[in-house]
Amino acid sequence: MIKDEVLRSFAGRSALVTGGTGLIGRQVVDLLVRAGAAVRIVSLDRIVVSDKAAHVHGDLTSFELCREITRDMDFVFHLAGIKGSAKVSESGSRSIRVRQ
Repeated sequence: MIKDEVLRSFAGRSALVTGGTGLIGRQVVDLLVRAGAAVRIVSLDRIVVSDKAAHVHGDLTSFELCREITRDMDFVFHLAGIKGSAKVSESGSRSIRVRQ
């Protein structure tokens, strides 16, 4: 469990959760929303996880998008990943190029 004083530290703060529609991301979003954080989710999925969080559909390989969505954030929880098996993730991570 997360200590209450840790959860209270998120109250009134802004938090970005990349991959906030995924298995772990949804849990983090829920914890942050319940703690009183202003939560923004960025994902390639068009799934509404929480009506109390802002949802941004976007591709994190865009450097400009990353700069925009992280502006004025107190916290960033980077949970985005490549979907698929471990083998797919391993081979896919070699082909990703970050655009600047």
